[in-house]
Amino acid sequence: MRNPYEVLGIPVGAPLEQVKIAYKYHAQKYQNDPSPEAARKMEELNQAYDSIIMNSSSSNTYSNSGYTASSGADYSDIRAKINKGRLDDAQILLDGIPESNRDAEWYYLKGTIMQKRGWLEEAANNFATANRLDPSNNTYKIAYNKVINSRNGGYRTERKQSRSGKDDDCSYLSCCCDLLCADACCECMGGDLISCC
Repeated sequence: MRNPYEVLGIPVGAPLEQVKIAYKYHAQKYQNDPSPEAARKMEELNQAYDSIIMNSSSSNTYSNSGYTASSGADYSDIRAKINKGRLDDAQILLDGIPESNRDAEWYYLKGTIMQKRGWLEEAANNFATANRLDPSNNTYKIAYNKVINSRNGGYRTERKQSRSGKDDDCSYLSCCCDLLCADACCECMGGDLISCC
């Protein structure tokens, strides 16, 4: 990821007010331009701005080598992007954190992105890592179990048994289906089990 300060054309460590002014100045050039190049530039500006804002709201730092999260990093911006469906933006911010600084929350958020994309195997692997790094966190356990069940074809429920020990299949739906089948058979034979008004 390119240095976000460089993208906005301001010195590294510039105050937030200068960051906002630079972002607005550059964004005005591209916001109303429908060309693909303008869209690419606008996306780059958004990512740079988000990266700097996220950096300022936590104890993280940005160096020329990339985004660095300290222990106890604040992932609120990444969570907000995931909740808004901005999965690419959230993933870029996550991937900018070096492997040496990735904690259980990082793997949980990465797993959440993978799950929302439908990549259940990768989601399961990330949730498993989060669970291994912080086994006391129930959110990680629930997320892991949920994706495993989804990956395996959904939740399996036991069939209820009646007092006689036989399967109790008489639900409203099954009774309606049986009645409709019986009516169809009667109509084939010239009768009518269910008469319509």
